[in-house]
Amino acid sequence: MIRVALDAMGGDLGPRIAFEGALEVLSQYPDIAIDIYYAPGVHLELPAPHARLSLIPCHDTIAADEEVTRGLFRRCDSTLYQALTSLKEQRSHVVVTMGNTGAMVALARHVLGLLRPKLYPALIRELHSKPLRCLVDLGANVHCPATMLQGFAQLGAAYVEALSDVPPRIGLLNVGVENSKGSSVIKEADRLLSAKSWPVYLGYAEGSELFHGEKNVIVCDGMVGNAVLKASEGLLKFLLGQMQSLGSNAPSLFESFYQTERRHGACLVGVGGNLVKGHGSSDRAAIVGAIEYGIDIARADLCSAIDARLCNEEM
Repeated sequence: MIRVALDAMGGDLGPRIAFEGALEVLSQYPDIAIDIYYAPGVHLELPAPHARLSLIPCHDTIAADEEVTRGLFRRCDSTLYQALTSLKEQRSHVVVTMGNTGAMVALARHVLGLLRPKLYPALIRELHSKPLRCLVDLGANVHCPATMLQGFAQLGAAYVEALSDVPPRIGLLNVGVENSKGSSVIKEADRLLSAKSWPVYLGYAEGSELFHGEKNVIVCDGMVGNAVLKASEGLLKFLLGQMQSLGSNAPSLFESFYQTERRHGACLVGVGGNLVKGHGSSDRAAIVGAIEYGIDIARADLCSAIDARLCNEEM
């Protein structure tokens, strides 16, 4: 039985959507149990009782716009802190949240710890599932020295090895593929990656290689990755809206591809547990997709697989 710890309070649409998504998942997966961490409210309508659904009330919620301060680590009764604690204590197999990204990364590091002391955690987003290709980092880290980018490449490669049978091939996102281009940080990261036998490094990647090509793990700092992801999703929504206004049948094709070829949300790797971060604006379908993503990485025991791969490389 896979047990999911769901932080119901982080999404923009409120806990009701999280409740509905959890019940839908339970109706489809008989081997899944879900613990929902929520903050009781006067007008909050709780879901109907279910044998594999547990409701865990908490007295604190971390808002989407809160800054990460030291006080965050003392808020032990927040829904996110409690969900992460259940993962640390092995009462759940994966945490799924739609909440504050900065708070999630900070608390994950605090509660779960790092897989390696100098290996910074990163958010990975799958850009395509068959064959698997992904982008790392998406915003867990903004100011990234070259050694951090090298670590992202290792985490991304281990992720691909754990979840597919496709060998990882690293590309470092840059303004061009020529050796003369890029900042000093990018050039140093290129040097570090070129000096290692694992992961396989194929050099610089341009933005046109994000969704196709032989480089299936594209590495960048969190600010660039977040901007790339949001721009891509914004363009998709814009095109769908334009096609719908013209009466085209193409939107159904686009929407089908978007739903089936990409998992909802991103995975935080490099911490001592399995963790999925969904969009704050997630609707019911997106929350279901994020939970299903969490189930997938829990079944693969992704955290342990990445840890084992890193250990093997250090030997």
